[in-house]
Amino acid sequence: MKRWKCALWAAGLASLLTPGSKAGLASVLTPGAAADDGCSSKGRYIARTMQAASAGDQRIDVSYYRLDLRVETQTSSLRGAVDLVAASLVDSLASVTLDLSSTMIIDSVRQQASLLPLTRYPSSFTVQLARTYRRGEAFSLRVYYHGTPGATGFGSFVFASIPEGAWIWSLSQPYGARDWWPCKDHPLDKADSVDVVVTCANGLKAGSNGRLVSVRDNADGTSTHTWAERYPISTYLVSIAIAPYVAFSNWYKYGPSDSLEVLNYILPQHLTQAQETLPKTVDMLRIFSGLYGPYPFLKEKYGHSEFGWSGAMEHQTMTSTSTFAEDVISHELAHQWFGDMITCQTWQELWLNEGFATYSEALYREAQYGTDYYRALIRYRLSDALAAQGSLFVIDTTSVSALFARSRVYSKGASVLHMLRHVMGDTLFFRALRTYAGDPRFRYGTARTADFQEICETAYGRSLGFFFNQWVYGEKYPRYTLRWDATGDGSHWTIEARLDQETGTATPPVFVMPVDIRFSGAGGDTTVVVWNSRNSESFTVTLPFKPERAEVDPEQWILREVSNPNPTLADVPILEQNYPNPFNWGTTLAIQNPRRSRVSLTIHNILGQQIASLHNGVLEPGVHTFQWSPGATGWIPEATRDRPVASGVYFCRLVSDGAHITRSMLYIR
Repeated sequence: MKRWKCALWAAGLASLLTPGSKAGLASVLTPGAAADDGCSSKGRYIARTMQAASAGDQRIDVSYYRLDLRVETQTSSLRGAVDLVAASLVDSLASVTLDLSSTMIIDSVRQQASLLPLTRYPSSFTVQLARTYRRGEAFSLRVYYHGTPGATGFGSFVFASIPEGAWIWSLSQPYGARDWWPCKDHPLDKADSVDVVVTCANGLKAGSNGRLVSVRDNADGTSTHTWAERYPISTYLVSIAIAPYVAFSNWYKYGPSDSLEVLNYILPQHLTQAQETLPKTVDMLRIFSGLYGPYPFLKEKYGHSEFGWSGAMEHQTMTSTSTFAEDVISHELAHQWFGDMITCQTWQELWLNEGFATYSEALYREAQYGTDYYRALIRYRLSDALAAQGSLFVIDTTSVSALFARSRVYSKGASVLHMLRHVMGDTLFFRALRTYAGDPRFRYGTARTADFQEICETAYGRSLGFFFNQWVYGEKYPRYTLRWDATGDGSHWTIEARLDQETGTATPPVFVMPVDIRFSGAGGDTTVVVWNSRNSESFTVTLPFKPERAEVDPEQWILREVSNPNPTLADVPILEQNYPNPFNWGTTLAIQNPRRSRVSLTIHNILGQQIASLHNGVLEPGVHTFQWSPGATGWIPEATRDRPVASGVYFCRLVSDGAHITRSMLYIR
């Protein structure tokens, strides 16, 4: 899932609703021993503890659901019958507990001809089975129910309308499936198959998972749409989207005589835009299939249905989206491998879904447009991840907004994969990704961080415990300081250097990483790699030229900050190009400041008039980020919002002692 941050797009969607609707490495230095795995046991203990606290009836294994739903737009209600087939995982199973929110009224639960007694709870119910079942024995239930779904999490199930008619959609992640249908609502237990049968008013199309089997006119003003999903699927990925859609298809040719349909259900007023941008999905399918293996649901389809939530959601085989932005579309497609085919086993490990999809945005851009585009997007993610609170492994999942915190699960998750790529090297890293996606233990099932770590360690040939313990189970990031001096005779120069780091946390007290350090001067440049496993690491380098400048992690392979008090380094700030550029909701600018100095950072229009001030005062050494959001709302902090401005070219100007830097930016409303 990706939260769309363009307030203008969201406002455009809101305007559709009727008033009454609901809403190169030269050497390796100081290799040292592998990091102490002292926090490894702590990380594994936390993971086991939180897994043990998982919800859902652990006594049953669900193999099949059939949702037969009648959507009543006039009353904003559902009437349904859900069939469930499951097997007992225990001896003498006499009852079953299923999830269903109290806003939905249970009419009856039947097992063949037997009417079963039930006990109702606020978000679940327990039924007494007609008889007891032994371990491994299968049974079936049918639940009849009706009501108006509640709206937890990101909405769960929404009734709205547009001028052309009704507009209804679901978004169940993480705990919302129970808001509109009875199920075992936990990602650990995937059903082997699901049928979704939707009856709604004529003139509406109903999109869902899998293949469209039939559309039947009922001769009463309604039609019944039947979809069949024959790949394993988690409950939160089961979806429907209903509206007077216009449908069009693109085709991904993955073999000499084989093609996959990319089916799009689009609101009429957005059809032209969708037809211009969504065909890029075909290139994305080609790129991700090359990286991760074949698209996981080749026997069915991929596609998009437009919905009204300001973001997108990776519903299996048919993403729901409110935008056709390239990064969002690539993000949701990548989820079909990571999130849908392989699903995080518990919500504590959501980064296995969202971090992978977010990093895939950058990999798509790298393959489609080049390395510069990859690095631009990664710089933004690294900058955003500095604000992450807590460990990437989410301890408390009771708050949905905290669970889906952008800086932590999305940006830090992507940053961890970016760093792992540098640690392992491209060949081994991409081999590990493809192996993980194709491993039969996890394919169409669920996985934990430990499973992915095992795959990476097998490819790498040695332990990566230090990496996963500090970046997944630990907190924060290192702040590096490099101190160095050079002596030479004109042809050989010896550098005596010390790399210090601060973490600001005890978990971990030190980040163990290979740190690139580039020395440059008039005679050239050389990059060395220091295996940094202590808070203070000393090393010596000999170069054939006089070094005039040193940069720590110059290519930004590490989630970090850098400060450097050495006066022989560049003594003026560096203003990086903004990202994204062009932009339409907000953009981020970064300043690399080598010393404590007074800095002014302002925005100007093409007439030279100042329209915004982002900073005017002293900046400490290090990397500092600033956001400019001309007129945006919602996700942008109140203090950084500026008055609305017109589309066009704007200039960001940095003024400091000895530095006057200007960057041009393109804003599109």
